[in-house]
Amino acid sequence: MTKAAGDFGADLIIQKDGKKIVVQAKRYSKNVGIKAVQEAQAAIAHYGASEAWVVTNSDFTAATYDLAKSNRVRLVNREELVEMILAMNPGTTPKPKAVMATTSVDEMTCPKCGNKLVLRKSAKGQFYGCSSFPKCRYMKTSKVR
Repeated sequence: MTKAAGDFGADLIIQKDGKKIVVQAKRYSKNVGIKAVQEAQAAIAHYGASEAWVVTNSDFTAATYDLAKSNRVRLVNREELVEMILAMNPGTTPKPKAVMATTSVDEMTCPKCGNKLVLRKSAKGQFYGCSSFPKCRYMKTSKVR
């Protein structure tokens, strides 16, 4: 692993059988943009690598796929990452996160004040909270257990 700041576009350097691969890791909730490919490409020269990969827990924009192809940067999205992890750990079963509940439109109003409920995020996960917060502090869990 490289240092967190000033990593010159590589979060991880993999070496095996004389081959060096620089890896740019992106943990995003949205699709990864072209900057990640540009950083990974720059890391090839800086670290003397033969390949560059960008790995994410999400996916990539169409422009990112295009740029990666023309620069020979390998993109590993969530789906492929899970497959790689399972291949390295045969016999294990991944534990998916709780599935978001489907709530009808009628249930999307606050029972305390009648205002609209909105999906919010916290350190503990997602929940529905009253849109008139902080005046109304009503909350409803959004996870299926």
